[in-house]
Amino acid sequence: MRRMARFNATVELVRPRTLLVTPLSYCVGVSVAGHGFDLVVLLGIVFHVLAPLAANAHNAVTDLVEDGRNVPGRLKLVEAAGERLLQRIVYVSLGVMLLLSLMISLAQSIIWVFSVFLVLGYSSPRFRLKGLPVIGMAVFAMAVTEPFIAGALLGDSWWEIPHYDSYQPMALGAFLFFWYFAKGIMKNVPDYAGDKAAGLRTIPALMPSQRSAAWAAAAATTLVYAAFPVLVVVTALPDRLAYVGLMTLPAVANMIAMVQARTQLQYNLVGQRDMYVSVVFLGLLLFAWRPSVSAALIGLLAVAVMVWTDVSGKDSRASRHLDRAESAVTVPDGVGGQK
Repeated sequence: MRRMARFNATVELVRPRTLLVTPLSYCVGVSVAGHGFDLVVLLGIVFHVLAPLAANAHNAVTDLVEDGRNVPGRLKLVEAAGERLLQRIVYVSLGVMLLLSLMISLAQSIIWVFSVFLVLGYSSPRFRLKGLPVIGMAVFAMAVTEPFIAGALLGDSWWEIPHYDSYQPMALGAFLFFWYFAKGIMKNVPDYAGDKAAGLRTIPALMPSQRSAAWAAAAATTLVYAAFPVLVVVTALPDRLAYVGLMTLPAVANMIAMVQARTQLQYNLVGQRDMYVSVVFLGLLLFAWRPSVSAALIGLLAVAVMVWTDVSGKDSRASRHLDRAESAVTVPDGVGGQK
């Protein structure tokens, strides 16, 4: 029974519903490169699932102070899983990623070094990049930008790097960066009070109130989604990609809910819905770039994983973990709050 509880706690802490945008972005990059969905791509997908998995396990250990205020129930999950196990998951994941990168390509092997920095630097006490307003969001945005670049650099051999005759891949990569930068602002709004109390200098935490932070996140989110059809026209991307811009409607509707939110539960639900919007957006982008059965199946599988995690409650940010009664764990002084 204890082993099962430990396993369930670990699954919730690595957060399966948040592991999807990274491999989806990688697949978009692969499609841009014109590479077929073969075994090498499958290895790349595994690589880009392990990266956010390692990051989530690492964050669970380093973010105890702010989590104690924002998601109190998560502390009990860390206690059940054990910090040693979570740290072991981080380093085993990074090791497996290294082996996979060496099997994929030279470019992916170089990108592994950058991935390690992103995984460890974002929330580690030494660097604590998440505490720097712009740099922290830029690092967060690399969660989809880096895999897109990795996919776009996938050639037909271990040494080869595709040659592009246009700037379209660069333009799409830049859009994904700013798109996820805006998402980073949004995802920190529910944690406004806890981050501010913990001394984290996120962009929302610098705002005078949580409501003003919500308005800033809503404006940034609306702007990036509305900019996508413009990007398609200006950069002469395939016309069918413009239809992906329809995701502006649910994205804006969710942001309206954010500026109307007043409770932690309401803010949290906005964040949960936003991940659905993000996954569907990338899934449609993948299918629009490469209309195929395999692309459709990848997108549907991602949505299915999200539905499963929400129905089963396998997420450390599930609504039940927002209740302070969920956690009776004492956070040691200085843990997770260092800059």
